[in-house]
Amino acid sequence: MWSLPILLLVALSFFPSLIILTFIFAAILAGGSVKRTFYRRAFVIAFSGLAVAAAFALVAPFLPNFIPFMDIGIAFAFITWVLLVRRYHGTGWLESLPPAAIAAILYVVMMAIASGFSILLLQDQTEVWMLSKILV
Repeated sequence: MWSLPILLLVALSFFPSLIILTFIFAAILAGGSVKRTFYRRAFVIAFSGLAVAAAFALVAPFLPNFIPFMDIGIAFAFITWVLLVRRYHGTGWLESLPPAAIAAILYVVMMAIASGFSILLLQDQTEVWMLSKILV
């Protein structure tokens, strides 16, 4: 059903991205004020966008190969972040675009790092599997 690389990619990128994006959105929602931090709202914004992107990554094996599912997932996460920053921060469309763009760029970077780790993990797993086949 789901392949191991996709599950590893989603698992390795979701939680670190959630932590980092929660703090970034909290700083954006606070508006530079140290006293007013909105961690609950920031968590909702970060979690909603990441859930949309992760859903597209998990649906990927069921889609045709010509559909760029990761790009579509990031685009929908960006739209989700724009709408939620606009709602929770009380800004206009143009003022909510930069935080969502920063979040999307950071999510892409975290996905690249997580894909590198998942490749390393799968490579080690493949080597162990090949070694066990040779020894048996």
